[in-house]
Amino acid sequence: MARPRTGTLKHLSDAVLTEALARAPSDYFVIWNGRPCPAQSGSIRSQALALVAEVWEPVPLRVLMTRAARLSGLSGLDPDTVRSAVRMHQSASHASYFLVRRTLSGDYLAVADVPSPSSGHRRLNAGDRILSRSGKRFDEVGAANEDRPGGALRVG
Repeated sequence: MARPRTGTLKHLSDAVLTEALARAPSDYFVIWNGRPCPAQSGSIRSQALALVAEVWEPVPLRVLMTRAARLSGLSGLDPDTVRSAVRMHQSASHASYFLVRRTLSGDYLAVADVPSPSSGHRRLNAGDRILSRSGKRFDEVGAANEDRPGGALRVG
């Protein structure tokens, strides 16, 4: 019987955390659609994603990385591993967490393709709007036929 992998906590000094946060884009956020995450219990990915409790509320990637790095005092999950875990989840089946980039207009766009989101009925491509500045979600009725942020009409 396979044992669930557990992410080991690492001691992370303030300087190491600050350096890692500086490498993370300030316009990157993580959005959770509220659906269960099909991750292996106890894995680094499941530990990191479980730190996002806000549903359809963009959480800055830097905030998530800080939460993960400080799980137990000065020990936690490596910030670069957390960012990687979010990206890996997006490419998995039934993705419910989305790494997005906030535009100057306030829309949140997918950073990478999401082949199988757990909500909605279509694949998401990098640049597709996940959440509009007014709070309209990609998985709401009629959202698939709205204009893309660049002005091109979305087909299909």
